[in-house]
Amino acid sequence: MFYMIEFDQKPGIARKQVSEAYQRFADHFAKLLPQFKLVGFFSRDLLGHRPQYLALWEFSAYADLDAWNNLWTTDEEGRRLARELSELAQDWDAKVLAKLL
Repeated sequence: MFYMIEFDQKPGIARKQVSEAYQRFADHFAKLLPQFKLVGFFSRDLLGHRPQYLALWEFSAYADLDAWNNLWTTDEEGRRLARELSELAQDWDAKVLAKLL
C-alpha cells in the first residue's frame, strides 16, 4: 500500500526550503514509525502543472495508519515539523493507494 501526498509551495518559497523541511519531517517519522518507508520525495521539473511536489510512502496494512494516528496525538515534535512544512506549502491532497500490478 502507498500513502501519496501532493502539494504546492507557497509563493516566494524556494525549493530548497521545502526539500529541507520535508527531509526533517520524513526523518522524524521514519524513526518513530519504521513500518512507513519513504519511497521518494519528488518535484515536478519540466512538464505539467500542479502539484509541484509529491511524496510517496509505502506501508503494509491499514493498521499502520492507526499507528500513525495514535502517534500523532502525542508527538509534539512531529506536529511542530508538520506545522513548519505547512507554513511553506499549500493545496495539500493525500491518498491511500493499493498496488494493482
